[in-house]
Order: sequence, then structure tokens, then C-alpha cells
Amino acid sequence: MGDGSTVVLEATDVWYYSRGDEAAFFEWLDRIPSVRSYGGRVSTLEIVVETPVDDESLRELLAIFDRYRIDLAQLRQLDNSQIGPWFRDPQKFWHEYVFGTSAN
Repeated sequence: MGDGSTVVLEATDVWYYSRGDEAAFFEWLDRIPSVRSYGGRVSTLEIVVETPVDDESLRELLAIFDRYRIDLAQLRQLDNSQIGPWFRDPQKFWHEYVFGTSAN
């Protein structure tokens, strides 16, 4: 998949609505191809992602970060030439959160 490089993303103060919701979060992480590992320290979960990330993994990371209200701006560091233009599309809901600019 990647070149062996990794990026560490941080999920801080994630709020789970039930034990099942928490289990679903970690099961989701386990199914994302680029996620190599994760581990916690205090209230922060560190998610190690292999780079360059592929479209499928990035779409899943966008979804899980949005669903669990994790800072989307971190995903900007995963942008690379292999990612399709959909990620940088200013019309997408995440664009302002990831890139810090609006479509207007």
C-alpha cells in the first residue's frame, strides 16, 4: 500500500453514546486499510496511518472523524498526488474544516 511512512492523527475527548457505539468506533478503525495501529494516552487516542493514504482509507477517515467529531483539519496532512480531486473539492462539506477555506 504505502511507502512505510506513517502519520499520527489524534482523536481527543471522543464521546461514545454507549458501549456498542465505542465498540463500533474501534471496529470501524480496524477496517480502514491505512490504519496501522492505535493506542490511547489519557483522553487522546493516537491513530497511526500509513502514507501515502489511498482514496478508500481517506473517505473512511473523513466519515469516522466527522461522525465522532474529531478535528478534520488533521486530514490535510494526508493529501497527496494519488488522492483524487474529490478530496480538494471546495463544494464538499469537509473542505472548510480540512483546508480552512470556504467555497466562496
